[in-house]
Amino acid sequence: MPVVTLYRRLQRRLPLWEATPRAALVRADASPLQARRETLDLVCSLLSEAGVGFFCVRPAPGRPPVVAVEVGERARALAALAHCGAIPLLAAPQPYGRQGSRAGGEQLRPIRRAAATLQDASIVRLAMHFTSPSRTLRLGAEQGCDLEFWSREGDALVAPRPNGACDVVPADGEIVEGGEELFNTLVSAARRERVYPTRPEFTRRLVDDIDFPIDAVYTWVDGADPAWRARRDQTLGGMRAVCDGLSEMATTEARFTSRDELRYSLRSLWMYAPWINRVWIVTDGQTPTWLDGSHPMVTVVDHKEIFTDPSVLPVFNSHAIETQLHHIEGLSEHFLYLNDDFFLGRPLSPRMFFEANGVTRFFPSSVHVPFGAPEHEESPVHAAGMNNRRVLEDLSGRTLAQKLKHVPYALRRSLMYELEERFAADFEATARSTFRTTSDISAVSSLAHYYAYLNGRAVPGTVDYTYVDLAVPKTPAKLRRMLARRRHDVFCLNDTAPTTGEQDALLADFLEAYFPTAAPFELSGHS
Repeated sequence: MPVVTLYRRLQRRLPLWEATPRAALVRADASPLQARRETLDLVCSLLSEAGVGFFCVRPAPGRPPVVAVEVGERARALAALAHCGAIPLLAAPQPYGRQGSRAGGEQLRPIRRAAATLQDASIVRLAMHFTSPSRTLRLGAEQGCDLEFWSREGDALVAPRPNGACDVVPADGEIVEGGEELFNTLVSAARRERVYPTRPEFTRRLVDDIDFPIDAVYTWVDGADPAWRARRDQTLGGMRAVCDGLSEMATTEARFTSRDELRYSLRSLWMYAPWINRVWIVTDGQTPTWLDGSHPMVTVVDHKEIFTDPSVLPVFNSHAIETQLHHIEGLSEHFLYLNDDFFLGRPLSPRMFFEANGVTRFFPSSVHVPFGAPEHEESPVHAAGMNNRRVLEDLSGRTLAQKLKHVPYALRRSLMYELEERFAADFEATARSTFRTTSDISAVSSLAHYYAYLNGRAVPGTVDYTYVDLAVPKTPAKLRRMLARRRHDVFCLNDTAPTTGEQDALLADFLEAYFPTAAPFELSGHS
């Protein structure tokens, strides 16, 4: 869609975003990682050209990249950074201990105009303003970098605040190279593209470093595909001829409707979790028309490749498919499982989902799994939770009471194989369940996490999350706020009732505005 057309539609539908700064640089590849890299590269280049000694520091969690300069070089460093071309670096003092996105509340200004406030600052936030061509994505202070002035005390340099590794280094110590994953929490070693000057103390492998690969797995279906619909309708007709126990909630069209959510969920992953190693999309013989199947980062996996017993196929039951995901050939030990209606809302680090020792995090919901008999439960989702409860009660005597939030599920492949072996009958029965039934378990969205918790291999976490029901009248206002504030870690866009064309158009506008930057595995010109 032309940018002007999109802009006008959003003004009408989603008008609540702030004006883009006039000095913003337009980038077709605008993303938090792009902004952090470009800012850090510029800072290092300007300091180097001016002959100002510096080294990169491992930042504390929640902080952007950090560059250290001896306090005696403050004036030369700021002068060098002030001469950076037509689009200036912006700066503001960063009070000690503050990690917020607004550089401690100070307004970012060109360094020359901010000189008076920077003269005594021990930490300065540096940034440039970037925007997408649509002007709906803005990147600034929160994706810049911090300049720290380290004080000389005898033969040592001392940091103005704690960091991720070392607060004191020899004043005349060795300068070495370190991979960018040490200084930028959005980068993994596998996706490293740069190295930076640093001190040996910051290149050590720390006990809390997450340096194992993390993959992402999606299950996806295009319910509008005629071949797929024919398979589903033929299977459904045959089942109804021999039984009449299928739940309407298990076969409703809404369960299989695709509004191009997968494209934008993948964009959210690329923008806000670029440390992901590989992406696996599990489908029933389908491939999105816009996906570049030759890209090494993304692989489409057919159900036939992962089902232990392919004779049960086709299946149209996500619970069944989820029991087989760990069979993906080449899948990493640690992975995230996502539905295509899950979206990351802002930059996240691997620490959101994993500990460095491999322990996973899960996110309990305040919603309870109902008590009662699953066969009397109308909702297959609730019934699966009840069956998970039965499995864990038989095993441990502990009762599962809470559902989990609809956010990416952190999993370990080895644990899934362990579950499959230990609860073979439940896994096999669910895998054979063509459509959702009241006898299913929900293996990856509940059972695995509570089982791992009881065995000391998972811990509860916290996440800023919201759920959006597209059919609710207040949804347009909520989407406007979400676009303007971008404060949620994760959100889920779903529907509990059939949606109108207007609601679907609103969703399309919102997704394009929130995630305007195409991922590298999208084919250009394909809708």
